[in-house]
Amino acid sequence: MYVVFGATGQTGSAVADALLEKNQLVRVVLRSDKTAAAWRAKGADVAFADLSDLKAMTHAMENADAVYAMNPPAYNVVDMFAVAKGIGERYVAAIKNSGVQKVVLLSSIGSQHASGTGNILTTHILETMFGELEIPVAFLRASAFMENWSSVAQVAAEQGILPSFYTPLERKIPMVCAVDIGRAVAQAMIEDWTCQRIIELHGAADYSPNDVAAAFAAALGRDVQAVAVPESEWQSTMSRFGFSPEAVNSYSEMMRGFNSGHVVFEGGSHVQTIKGQTMIADAISKMITEQVF
Repeated sequence: MYVVFGATGQTGSAVADALLEKNQLVRVVLRSDKTAAAWRAKGADVAFADLSDLKAMTHAMENADAVYAMNPPAYNVVDMFAVAKGIGERYVAAIKNSGVQKVVLLSSIGSQHASGTGNILTTHILETMFGELEIPVAFLRASAFMENWSSVAQVAAEQGILPSFYTPLERKIPMVCAVDIGRAVAQAMIEDWTCQRIIELHGAADYSPNDVAAAFAAALGRDVQAVAVPESEWQSTMSRFGFSPEAVNSYSEMMRGFNSGHVVFEGGSHVQTIKGQTMIADAISKMITEQVF
């Protein structure tokens, strides 16, 4: 039995789908019954639990051979790090109480650092907490999500520009698609291992904002140019997305970490490196096809 938290989100749904494609027994953990019928139709078992409810989390993990755990984004709260710590404490307690055999935790590029990473500090916190478990744990550190570019897809379509916090515009960074995260997590969940693992998930290739703009141009059939958003405009831009002031500060620190080269993969002989399959052109094309402007 493989238990998947966050099954209504991008990565959780991708993990569950990948496991089901491998004909595995899957239990998805949902917060409401909105998508329960659809998951049951796919062949999954369904459990209900909020990450604030230790008892429900424990019940959802019962009889699990492996659990996929993740920390959902919390951009609207005052202290996302306190929220992450509370979620981590409940995950750890539920894992211990339920007798789970092994865990795969979604982490991030840059999670080896204890400072200077903004939002990514949440996954560093969870890695530290999960690292104290006495069962096999895999930390799957993912690249930047290709899907995050969907927030500016409409601007690209209507204005022919691609606003970017990443600078310089020609510098390539690791980017990966959620479906590739799902495949990597599913593979780790069904594998046997006996100690802690760090898996660094790169995309099929590294991409710059200019590369992403070219992918949008091809998908939209119009010229699209990447444009660097000045740091003086970051606060107002992110506030329009509903970020709390504290989250704006954290996100800004994360972006400065990427741009300075601080937020990078750790590498080393103790780290397993794998690559996804999805090219940025295919991810953007799918994104444009699914969006209505």
